[in-house]
Amino acid sequence: MKRTAVPYEATGYFSSAVTDYINGSEKLKPFYSYAPQPGVFTQIIEQRKKFPLHRDVLHDVLTRQYEPFHNVNSGDEVSHNIGRLKDSNTFTVVTAHQPNLFLGPLYLIYKIVCAINLSRQLNKEYPGFHFVPVYWMGSEDHDKEELNHLHIFSKTFVWSTKQEGAFGRMKTKSLAPLIEEIKQVLGTSEEAQRCIKLLEECYLNEETIGAATKKILYHFFAIDGLVIADGDDAVLKQLFIPVMKRELTDQFSFPVVKKSSEEFSKNYTSQITPREINLFYLDEVMRQRIVKEGDHWNVLNTSLTYSSDEIIDLLHKQPEKFSPNVILRPLYQEFILPNIAFIGGGAEVTYWMQLKEVFAEAGVAFPMILLRNSVLWVDASNVSRMKKLNLSAAEIFQTVDVLVNKFVAQQAGGAISLEEEKNQLKELMEGVMQHTLQMDASLKGAVEAEKVKMQRSLESLEDKLRKSVKKKEEVAIQQLQTLKEKLFPANSLQERYDNFLPFYMRYGELFFSELKSHLQPMEQQFTVLMEE
Repeated sequence: MKRTAVPYEATGYFSSAVTDYINGSEKLKPFYSYAPQPGVFTQIIEQRKKFPLHRDVLHDVLTRQYEPFHNVNSGDEVSHNIGRLKDSNTFTVVTAHQPNLFLGPLYLIYKIVCAINLSRQLNKEYPGFHFVPVYWMGSEDHDKEELNHLHIFSKTFVWSTKQEGAFGRMKTKSLAPLIEEIKQVLGTSEEAQRCIKLLEECYLNEETIGAATKKILYHFFAIDGLVIADGDDAVLKQLFIPVMKRELTDQFSFPVVKKSSEEFSKNYTSQITPREINLFYLDEVMRQRIVKEGDHWNVLNTSLTYSSDEIIDLLHKQPEKFSPNVILRPLYQEFILPNIAFIGGGAEVTYWMQLKEVFAEAGVAFPMILLRNSVLWVDASNVSRMKKLNLSAAEIFQTVDVLVNKFVAQQAGGAISLEEEKNQLKELMEGVMQHTLQMDASLKGAVEAEKVKMQRSLESLEDKLRKSVKKKEEVAIQQLQTLKEKLFPANSLQERYDNFLPFYMRYGELFFSELKSHLQPMEQQFTVLMEE
């Protein structure tokens, strides 16, 4: 693959908050602790050491969570990394995401590879420390409509389960018909059978979406030592009780985030809306907001209600029933892990910046925030189309209309424009107007009407010339439109729409090895990979 780096702002797909952050805008400096630049990790490590951690508990929980794998592969790199987390000189590089069905859009894989590559880079640059890549699985997310579908070859597959509550807890038994649907689309080739077998082994042989997601990611990334941490764990939440108790009794996060978001919104669009209480009530069939009404704490859309003593008693006895929302989940994650860098997408980078003061209020270390690598993967057939159309990696991000107009102008030997003639006409009619007014001022309207008529005639001729060239180049223009549809499905970035299965079916493990070879987390540019 040939690699080209394109500035994020040149793609047109990223907010000003993201591009300003990358470029070090003064407006954003109050919202983060460390700029996303090399050379600051020693400082981050020293600051991180000042915050207490429960490394032994973390080690024991991860060991338990990995028991199904380590009974078979007790000597793998994941086991080594879990063991290293007990060492005070071991730190993590974390990315986080919900367990989308069959890994969802491509960007989850890019997030993970970014965490792996940054860990590798830091292990080389700071030999006195060890860095572990971690995927924090947001298995408590309950937005089923966002997580239950995927796109393969422009076809959408939806898991129409009636289950509710945390998506990671949902049972996988009813996925068999959906996998059969995907099988019909992928075909009967050896590569397609490999993909279907993988889905069946991971999703039909595991009881829950969370376990299946962990299994498929273990299959691909165990060799890299990727540690998958599931926050839906009673022991980990036991550690987080002091923060959750303060949230329940004092609602401490709301005023802090509200103030921060108001300041952020003076220049940018806020990504989060804080609640008075930023916790959900979680059980096997639901995840609902907790609200305080008078002197009681109620669970929305249920009859559950608790007094002050009852809610705190429940928190201590069953902390797993309390689930942080988007405001407190980052805090929970960083409270548990010895983390120095968080890798997220554009929206995540934006809302994490709004949380810095909440971390300070809770006494939790705030990591470096790093925009994940974005990738456009261009296969050989589309590379060929780009060459025929004389399109560069940077130009392909432009809209279809812009690209078509540029192409038409190239074929015509220059921009199709009668602008010079229009200017000449304007000068001519100004002279006619002066001459006419001297002779008969009542003819002013007639001259104006004739001027408009001639201008419209030139514009009509200009449009006809453009249409004539387009008609001659109809095949090439159709190829350009097809190219854009292939690389930017549904007018979106490829990574936000397409699933990994077609890529894995075509390239096998080479798909992952190419990503690991080419993604550079600290570069902070959009990566275009073109098949040679």
